[in-house]
Amino acid sequence: MSGRRPVQIAAPTDQSAQQRVTALAPGIGGRWLVETQGSTHVWDLDAMTYTRMPRPHSRSGSFDHDNQSLPITRVERWPHVGSTSLVFFDDPHEPDRAEHWRRSSDIVSITEISCPTDS
Repeated sequence: MSGRRPVQIAAPTDQSAQQRVTALAPGIGGRWLVETQGSTHVWDLDAMTYTRMPRPHSRSGSFDHDNQSLPITRVERWPHVGSTSLVFFDDPHEPDRAEHWRRSSDIVSITEISCPTDS
């Protein structure tokens, strides 16, 4: 199996200066909307949190802790368009006793989430 291609950042697509990338990787900051076949995921790499939001037609349905921002403990497979991601987080109620993981379905897009600037 060949190595992954480097992260490619496209030019901003509109006035909001949102960027699309093909992959996330260690050392990248910002907040990212990762769209899969059945869910939307928010990866906040500044806060190192992860949120899964299933859509109504998600084949896998809903999971415990969906729609909650959860601290990332490790990433085994970073999001990459055309592939899946694998992220781990501690149980919010028993962080010293249980760890959970989420493997995404195939990723279709990764877009930067713009934050309004304080002027």
